[in-house]
Order: sequence, then C-alpha cells, then structure tokens
Amino acid sequence: MQTIHLSKRLQTVMSLIPKNAVLADIGSDHAHLPCRAVQEGIAIKAIAGEVREGPFSQSLSNVQALGMADSVSVRLGDGLDVIEPGEAKVIVIAGMGGELITDILERGRAKLAEETTLILQPNIREPGCRAWLASGGWSITDEAIVEESPHFYEIIKAKRCLTGEARLTDEELMMGPVLIRNQTPVFRKKWALREAKLQLILQSLEQTRETEAVILKRADCLKTLKMIGTVLNS
Repeated sequence: MQTIHLSKRLQTVMSLIPKNAVLADIGSDHAHLPCRAVQEGIAIKAIAGEVREGPFSQSLSNVQALGMADSVSVRLGDGLDVIEPGEAKVIVIAGMGGELITDILERGRAKLAEETTLILQPNIREPGCRAWLASGGWSITDEAIVEESPHFYEIIKAKRCLTGEARLTDEELMMGPVLIRNQTPVFRKKWALREAKLQLILQSLEQTRETEAVILKRADCLKTLKMIGTVLNS
C-alpha cells in the first residue's frame, strides 16, 4: 500500500492524536491525515469531512485508490455536521484561521462529547482558539509548534476540564501554556522574531504624527513586548 506523505505540520498534528482513536478530520485536504493515521495504526477508523464538492471528490478518489474505503469514510457537509454526537473521540481541525475554527466548534457544540479530544491547528489568531477553549471548559493538555519557513504553526490539544472554566493568563492565551512551559528553540525563534518586528513598528510610530490610533497602536505594541519579554526572560 502506498504511504501517504505528510508535511511537517501535519506530521506534528498526527503526533498528538491518541492511539486507537476514532478520528474526524474536518476540512481534510485530500484525506491525507486520516489515511496516514489509519496506516500508522494510530486511528482505528477515520472520517474525512469536506464542505465543498471538489475537495470531497478528490478525498474520495484518494481513499478509494488506497483501498481504504472500509476504514476512512469521506463525507460532504459543513463543519461538524459530518459526524454524529460522540461518533468521533478525536476531532482535528487544521489549516484554517482561528476564527473559522472557533465558529465550527461553536456551531457544532452538540457533537462534542465529554470524552472528546480536540486537536486544533489555526494558521492565524491562535489566542482566539485558546480563549474559546478556556471559556467553554476545555483544558489545554498539550501543544506543539513547527516551522515551515516562513510560517510558524501552533497545534493545540484539549480535553474537557472537570472543574469548569479553565483560566489562562494573557501570556498563556497569546503564546500557549504548554509552549511557554517547554520553550523549544522553534518557540523562542518565533517570539524573538515577533519581538524584533514590534520594535521596528515602535520605531516607525515614533516618526508618525500622534493620533488616537497611533497612541493605541503604541500601547498595544508595548503590552505585547512586555509579555514576550516576561516569557522569554523567565
């Protein structure tokens, strides 16, 4: 059987999937992740969800070509509409903006069971995903960060918090509680680059006529720089 190639980003997503999972990959991008997860024995079965006909047909063709139709179900539908409540114990939503991910989760709340594990990989606006998780009673149990130049991707794994709302500090919302704790070289590189970029923005603002918008922008930059400095120098 042909082995599906995954990017470093998707390999890292797959590394966070618990063994013997029933997996749903929402916005599956050719069904590569669910097929590889089944091939590796990580998932016992998988669902690949697509919202548009084109990607749905492509995913279906890929699954059939691999002879995996018995273990990977390709479904057409919007977000979590492709699964029944509690059907998938692990839900992956990767490669989208943070706002779209939280919108999918919000609209599909009824499909999320107590034992569900979420694995989210937002391309942008990661803090919004963490805020949604915390306010909804989800605890971040693991995180990873990967560089695919020029981009840095953060992956967030979460389970239901038994004590209700999971509180995060501003630094944890922005940078990730587990990522802060581990501080890998990739994590430090990302935030050192962000720090340097913010310093350049501040220098540019010094040459700009002072308006209310400039004052607010400067305050935001300074606040973010302080948080980055607190974490990187801790």
